[in-house]
Amino acid sequence: MQALILAAGVGKRLMPLTENQPKCMVEVNGISLIENTLNHLANRNIDEVVIVVGYLKNKIIEKFGSNYKNMKITYVENEIYDTTNNVYSFYLAKDYIHDDVIMLESDLFYNRNLIDTMFLRKDDCDILVSPFNKETMDGSVIVVDKENVAKKLVIKRDQDENFDYTDAFKTVNIYSFKKEFIINKLFPAIETYVKTQSLNSYYELVIGSLIYFGNDNIKVIKTDDKNWCEIDDIDDLKRAERTFKIGKNRNN
Repeated sequence: MQALILAAGVGKRLMPLTENQPKCMVEVNGISLIENTLNHLANRNIDEVVIVVGYLKNKIIEKFGSNYKNMKITYVENEIYDTTNNVYSFYLAKDYIHDDVIMLESDLFYNRNLIDTMFLRKDDCDILVSPFNKETMDGSVIVVDKENVAKKLVIKRDQDENFDYTDAFKTVNIYSFKKEFIINKLFPAIETYVKTQSLNSYYELVIGSLIYFGNDNIKVIKTDDKNWCEIDDIDDLKRAERTFKIGKNRNN
């Protein structure tokens, strides 16, 4: 199995912490976001981790090298990270994925048990989600049915003041994909999108289109928001440091 980490972004809202280091190397209680992810992936039958890098890429490469805890590390460079978004970083990884894959964004800090949960599922696509909390969350949400089947994915720009969050869950930005799904369906759809629409956009829109057509087994896995934090700004970082105090809510 492989893992794919998207880590090309600058993290402007975390300045000055990201002035001399990429966003994924910001630390929560002394542990960087990407190191936390790599530690949780280790000893989980992951043969290779593909990391899409961009901003200050050498900081990541020098830190982790070509092998980390018996996992091969492969770097893919997004040379235009400053004018593109995650759909393009995802696209750049298409020639490096050849197995079932767990995909993660690099601005997360979370408990190890979330990774264990993802390994238990065998759907075409499993999406980790949490109940939506307007006080602490924004971004893409997924509307689900009673069987946890994804029915609709809605990105932030399409959530107006009248949007109904009753059956909506926040995407944690951790996904698992079966090999046949990501290679034969998702990557071709991503390629079509970047070649005909925009490089400065979101892979969630493409996953949302596959959900809309309803031809695939795309489900959600629900987790409590105390198990993870998305770190976009200083307030997020402070909340993560409170949530993940040393020895509390940590599964190392």
